[in-house]
Amino acid sequence: MSESSGRLGRIFTYLNAQFPPAVMLPSGVATFLALHWSLQALAGQEPLVFGARAIVGALTITLFMAILRVYDELKDAESDRRLAAAGDPRYMDRPIVTGEITEGDLHVLRHTITALMLLMNLPLLLLGKWFYPALGFGAAYLATWLSFKWYFWPKIKTSLFLALLTHNPLTVVLQAYVLTLFLQEFSLGGPPWGLALICFGMWFPITAWETCRKIRLPDMETDYETYSKVFGGWRRAAVVPAVLILISAGCVLALSRQVGLGPVFWGVLGVAALVPVGAVLRLQLKPTPAATKLRPFVEVYVVVAQAGLAIALGVARGVTWRPW
Repeated sequence: MSESSGRLGRIFTYLNAQFPPAVMLPSGVATFLALHWSLQALAGQEPLVFGARAIVGALTITLFMAILRVYDELKDAESDRRLAAAGDPRYMDRPIVTGEITEGDLHVLRHTITALMLLMNLPLLLLGKWFYPALGFGAAYLATWLSFKWYFWPKIKTSLFLALLTHNPLTVVLQAYVLTLFLQEFSLGGPPWGLALICFGMWFPITAWETCRKIRLPDMETDYETYSKVFGGWRRAAVVPAVLILISAGCVLALSRQVGLGPVFWGVLGVAALVPVGAVLRLQLKPTPAATKLRPFVEVYVVVAQAGLAIALGVARGVTWRPW
């Protein structure tokens, strides 16, 4: 087998394990549509518009998610190997540790993703109001690339809290990219605080997902820095994602009322928010290693807040196809 064939096989194996397209592509589409259709609904658009711009935007959001995954893999390669060598079970099976993927493979993958994003977004520059998507894409790419370089601040590399403060707002930068695509076709509408509802309603679940994955009981801790260390104990750390989910749910509820969604969606949203909150309560009352695994419960809420919102908006207002 040639080196190129071997590399391609390793990349596909890596993607299926760390960024499965069957899961991440629908996630990227849901993320885009929840934002884009919420903006349309606030502006009074009915039926909602779906077209080539939306396809480009949804695929670009997915690819941004993919390149961030690759950046993280490259940035953490050294520490992953160190933690695996120290016996941390969460890192012994990482592809970069086992050799299933190499750093050279990952560099090829990131350059390929960059080329795909550029090619897809170039047609938007041929349309009216081209400045908006050019600004949005340029800002998003620059921000993600700077994160790959730790924003040229070495201290971030050794501080989980600083990493959270500097990297988590990338979600808002990607939201701004979606906003620029919206502005190429429509004008903003609705109350002035509507954008804040969309921003925080969609941002805080991602922050909750990030923080809930790194909580350990004292006897589970290793040299790896966790949020249970950062926030002064696992009890405090576990409260953080629960609070973020509740704030997000309040924002999404207010947004849904503003755009005319009814009690059915409110009920589904409420139940979805209670799932991770209940999981945090279980951890507080009965702390076990299994109970620290909050990620699946948070992901239930993320699915409803994004895919559920997009589906509810599409059903309530209808959807029409619009070419370029």
